Amino acid sequence: MTKRKNGVEGIDDGALKKRITSEKSDGRPWSELPMDLLGDISRKLNLVDHLAFGGVCRSWRMSALASERDVIASQPPLVVLPSISADKVLSLYNIFEENTYQIELPTFASKECCGLSSGYLVFQDRKGQDELWLINPITRHELKFPAPPTNISHTTITSPPTPSDSSIVALSKDFVRLLFYRPSDDKWTIYKTPEPKCFYADIIVFKGQVYVLTCNGKIWNLRLQSYASITLFAVCDNPVRCSTILRRFSFQYRLNVFLVVSDDELLMLNFRVFTRPKIFKVDLQTRKGVVTNSLGDKALFIADMSRALISNPTKWGGRNNCIYALDYYVDPIYVLSLEGKILQTLKDTGSSSCRKCTFYSSYWYFPNKCFHVDFLNEN
Repeated sequence: MTKRKNGVEGIDDGALKKRITSEKSDGRPWSELPMDLLGDISRKLNLVDHLAFGGVCRSWRMSALASERDVIASQPPLVVLPSISADKVLSLYNIFEENTYQIELPTFASKECCGLSSGYLVFQDRKGQDELWLINPITRHELKFPAPPTNISHTTITSPPTPSDSSIVALSKDFVRLLFYRPSDDKWTIYKTPEPKCFYADIIVFKGQVYVLTCNGKIWNLRLQSYASITLFAVCDNPVRCSTILRRFSFQYRLNVFLVVSDDELLMLNFRVFTRPKIFKVDLQTRKGVVTNSLGDKALFIADMSRALISNPTKWGGRNNCIYALDYYVDPIYVLSLEGKILQTLKDTGSSSCRKCTFYSSYWYFPNKCFHVDFLNEN
């Protein structure tokens, strides 16, 4: 019989360690963990950790894919941070956790982000020569369209996200032209503003129709059938003045009116930081804008190129019935009441506007829209 050591008769230290190691190695490999356990783990991860989780092995990837929609839909709005040096890295800031995530993407060289739609970032070549490039940083799906005839802003995808079926609608950067491209077209179609001394302000898809807002509070219906047309749909009695800023030796118009969809309602907003916002619900029967003074359990996240009403942000530690404002040249982020009063000032994100940046201003990115594409109904 061998010596008694460590309380185990007949086994010395070396043999005991060998036995423990052997017992551990006889356990189930990490790649063979039960799928329900992997699912529970993956659903508790933040966005970037969930993406990394899916890259460990095949079984973890299968689990990540199974929970992908739920995980992404549960993520809060994130701030896209402008960066001068970023060439292949997208920086996303979580205002509730005060964390910055970085996602590697194909090179941004010579490209500028000019819009956001259904989770896709829209990139245009600064010289306007290359194709319009859309990429979803979460799903990694890409789309490409012919180069538009002018620099664009405010875009929306209006069809299933496949190269053969996708259509895209955009506003020119000076807001005086509306552009769209359909799979059946050989070039972009351009509409000038439907009324003189007026600017386009925003575009949105609601209940299968494309709606376009002009700065005088009028909402127009853009039809994309074989013979496209634009007709007046509704009027919100609220003429809006435009503010201008001088950038890159040309006037860039900043309009303070926006369209937002809330469940089955279409809203028009007249908003500027530190002033009392005006919110109109569009009555689909009378086609008039009706003033509302409450967002209920929702909060409005708004920036120059992106905006959305988000239900119950209290689940992330946020507030309801208020506005999270990212202004063009304002940092930090302000949480405002519907009377325009400051409720909270969030931590400085460290961002700064720069005309040389791929992302030249901060704006909101909404992970919950990654799997939502607005389908058109032309009937």
